[in-house]
Amino acid sequence: MNRERAERRGRLAEWVAMLFLMAKGYRILGHRLRTPFGEVDVAAWKGGVLAIIEVKARASYDAGAHALTPHAQDRIARAASVLAGRWRLTAAPIRYDLIVVGAGLLPRHERGAWTAERLR
Repeated sequence: MNRERAERRGRLAEWVAMLFLMAKGYRILGHRLRTPFGEVDVAAWKGGVLAIIEVKARASYDAGAHALTPHAQDRIARAASVLAGRWRLTAAPIRYDLIVVGAGLLPRHERGAWTAERLR
C-alpha cells in the first residue's frame, strides 16, 4: 500500500473512531493534535477522564495492538501530558485507549490499553 493511500485509510479510521466514540457518549476534544513529542490521534472526555486514543486501521485487533510499540506508547504519553497542560486538565486522570478499525463490523475499543506514569 502506498503512503498516500495508507494516510487516507488512517484518516478515515480516525473519523470512524470519533463517530463511534460520540455514539458512546464521549466528547471529542480534538483529533490529529500536534505536540513537540508527536501527534495524538484523538483526545476525548467522558466521566471526568481524559481519554487519549490511538487509532489503528488494521485487519485484526492483534495486528493493531502489535503496531502500538512501547516507543509509540511513550511518545503518546508525553504528548498527552503536553495537551493536559495546554487544556488545564493536569488534575484529571488520563486513560490511554486503542481503537482498531477494520477488524470487524464495529471498531474495537480497548479502554486502558496501556498505562503510563504521569510525566512532569
